[in-house]
Amino acid sequence: MNPLFDNATGFIFDCDGTLLDTMAAWNDLEERLFAEASIPFTSEEIDEVRALPIQLGAGKFFEHGIGSSPEDVLDMLDMALLDFYRDEAIALPGAVEFVRSAREAGIPCTVVSSSPQRYVQAGLGRVGIADAFEAIVTTEDVDLSKQDPRIYLHAISSMGSSVESTWGFDDALYAIRVMSSIGLRTCGCYDHDETGTYDQLAEAADIAIRSFSELL
Repeated sequence: MNPLFDNATGFIFDCDGTLLDTMAAWNDLEERLFAEASIPFTSEEIDEVRALPIQLGAGKFFEHGIGSSPEDVLDMLDMALLDFYRDEAIALPGAVEFVRSAREAGIPCTVVSSSPQRYVQAGLGRVGIADAFEAIVTTEDVDLSKQDPRIYLHAISSMGSSVESTWGFDDALYAIRVMSSIGLRTCGCYDHDETGTYDQLAEAADIAIRSFSELL
């Protein structure tokens, strides 16, 4: 394990765009839904939807004129994405090796994700690390947005870690800012400009990387 993490007592990982190369699938679907909305989304609303539990995000899409009901929007998401996680999702470079090295070093790990538990379990299972985490915390399970600091405190508690010695890894600029605001050490994991440019992540986080391979 990289000496940078010698004093770490817990790691919190985002899933999409951090551990799994799944953001393109999400972005393609979301861009289609945003374009089809009869009531346009503001940039702030787009960030909100991406951070919400999926059932609440589906409700937001419905409020903006997508689908016949929130349940209909959920069905659209499942039809487009669940098989992708099961059959096509791949890990981002170095992610599997980094998680395994953390476990070998005795650092407990959790996932905090806006994606449904069924997606996260399917994708992490496909790449072979679903059993590497103390907990997989999704926004729909705890009914908290990733814009709410309490979801990260919940993950820290599940590991028996402490805020000051826990690191959070995320590709989303808003998530890095929330974790930093409550005292976590943070690593901005650059994936796509849509969730934060490399320079923005580098400014907001303690460190920024383009690949977990940089930390091995």
